[in-house]
Amino acid sequence: MAVLLAAVAASPPGLHFVPASPSLLAQCRATARVVGYAVPCPTRAPAGIVRGAGAVEATGCGIGLVEPGGLGGCSRAWRGWVIGSGSAGDQHLVVTASPHALSSYAHLVNGPAWYPAARVRLLGWVSINGWHMRSVFVPAATNDGSSFTNHLALIWTTGGHTYGIAFYNRDGIAATLHLDEALARAIVLTRP
Repeated sequence: MAVLLAAVAASPPGLHFVPASPSLLAQCRATARVVGYAVPCPTRAPAGIVRGAGAVEATGCGIGLVEPGGLGGCSRAWRGWVIGSGSAGDQHLVVTASPHALSSYAHLVNGPAWYPAARVRLLGWVSINGWHMRSVFVPAATNDGSSFTNHLALIWTTGGHTYGIAFYNRDGIAATLHLDEALARAIVLTRP
């Protein structure tokens, strides 16, 4: 009980982080086995988070918070990628991982749908869990169709893969970065 209370007390204002459910941790392990590399797994997640994202669900491409891409109704171009989407209240979270290291932040937030005009706005650097992460804002004007549109993302590369997590920029850059950092502190890389 003290651990749960400490986790909630350390949560950013407006969104409470709680220990990840056993089903989310199992989803991370299953995804790592399918893609064959370590996947970003939250050990704490926003309370009440639910899977998916409207238009994506309508295509038959169901998405949990950490799932392998390119399966079921999803575009085969996403095979090998980790994709994830969830909502908690009026906040949206996106999680992704590339099957290889990427040199372009815009490539990560657009995945296989990347196009040469895609751009992100560089904000700064943070170091969390030994990872040097780049914070970026993903503007709609240069990221058409990305799940990361209007989100503030933390992106890092380690072990030959590039990873990203992002909350929707609803309350301004400082507040959103606080959410991203809280989630990043709870991320572990779950191996196959």
